[in-house]
Amino acid sequence: MYPILRAVLVALALSTLAAGPALAQAKAPAPQAAAAPANSPAKKDDQNGKKIPVAIEHDDSDPLGARLAYRIKEMLGRSSLMQPSGKDEKKIVIAIKTKEEFPGRPNVASIYSISWLFSSKEGSLKYFLTSEAGIVDAPGMDQTVEEILGKTDKLATTYGYLF
Repeated sequence: MYPILRAVLVALALSTLAAGPALAQAKAPAPQAAAAPANSPAKKDDQNGKKIPVAIEHDDSDPLGARLAYRIKEMLGRSSLMQPSGKDEKKIVIAIKTKEEFPGRPNVASIYSISWLFSSKEGSLKYFLTSEAGIVDAPGMDQTVEEILGKTDKLATTYGYLF
């Protein structure tokens, strides 16, 4: 009985070894006939992707909060993914509310609350996407702004079908 079992195992091993390269070839991607030319429409869309319009709303008067809103606008203007928008168009609106952390000590830190909204046009209802709250101080301003814009980009990717 053992010789029969051994023969079955050997046959099974040989069939697995023979089928292995065929399975590997089946899983390998098929070579493409020709690469797309560099000036094809698909390449142009990838390189010149549409920038997501973003509007900033801030009306508080604390100094660090105003600087936070200004730095967001400034870095947004330099972004290759998003653009500042004041037009009547579909856009993401960043609504910022800020207050001094300690009213007796201005310029130490500010407490902020940010809501990301989607606006399809002026005068229509804005749709809430998400919100966040935190504390910002002068040395950590740039890092906070980068985090806010990073979250804005993530939301633009998630809700890109709205544009």
